[in-house]
Amino acid sequence: MNRESIDGGRVDRDSKDDGPLVSKGATDSYEPDVDVDRLKAELEGLREALKVAMETAAGNADLKENPKKPKVFGAFTKAPILTIGHDNYFKSLKPCTLCDCSECCFPSIAFKTETDKTFSIKHGCNCLPCCFNFSYFDSTSKIGTYSLGTMCDAPFCGELVVDGNFFDANGERKFVLKHDSACGDCCKLSCAGCCNCLGCVQCYKYYCSDEQYRLYLQPIYRNDFDVAPIAHFKYVDRIQGPCLSDERISTTVEPCDELTVEEMEILSFYLVLTSNYVGHHELGLNWCRVASNSPHPYGLESIDTILGIHTKYLDEREAARANLVNVGSRPQMK
Repeated sequence: MNRESIDGGRVDRDSKDDGPLVSKGATDSYEPDVDVDRLKAELEGLREALKVAMETAAGNADLKENPKKPKVFGAFTKAPILTIGHDNYFKSLKPCTLCDCSECCFPSIAFKTETDKTFSIKHGCNCLPCCFNFSYFDSTSKIGTYSLGTMCDAPFCGELVVDGNFFDANGERKFVLKHDSACGDCCKLSCAGCCNCLGCVQCYKYYCSDEQYRLYLQPIYRNDFDVAPIAHFKYVDRIQGPCLSDERISTTVEPCDELTVEEMEILSFYLVLTSNYVGHHELGLNWCRVASNSPHPYGLESIDTILGIHTKYLDEREAARANLVNVGSRPQMK
């Protein structure tokens, strides 16, 4: 019998019998170098992927057979909403108080949130025809006061004209509306005001312009002699027709720099003042006096430039593309 060494094991060869070679190491257990757990995980992943693919294919087939059509809806909304920060304030109905005579001398209005947070505006004294100051409050304390500009607010015989002042609760002036005046500007503004009252300006805009919408930017400054504005009041108006005042669609505050919530609350009063929604029947005749004497756009670029207001004319498509009007927007209902 011959013995040979094969693969490190002993192999017995029988010279008389040509039987198979038998390795002594072949009887040992064989352990492959494979991660079984990893293979099982990959197999489960393939099964899940196949399941998702089958469900997706079935869903696409159902969608082709029964396509889902969007629901038809209709809406016409024109609710006054005052937004300050992340809170939406809705116009609150003033309760009838026959025995409370304070509203006759100190009229007020209020806006409320869903959590009963309030933003209210009160007149100092409606009995005094020379009192044009209006203060505004939140749920707990006073926010600030707005007053028209006077000759004492600017240097005498200068180009600077102060149109309005915003004060905080402590009486410190925080913001100012102003413009630079040149020789003859006063006469131009007076003529524009008379033509506006007679309806001539509205007729001109209606018959001599193809753009229905007007976009205005009015700068807001911190101090009298600042060159760069801290923010802008942004107005969007729509021409209604000849001899009719333009419809104020929206008024917003567009910051040029970062503003705090308290500063935004101070400026929010002007949004209500220029909204054309609150009238003398709620805040007295002095409210109309303040609103009419505060700087407001006329819709004529040459006149608005005198007041420092930038004017842009837009048609329906341009206004919709700029998201200035809600065209085709679906109301969110809970």
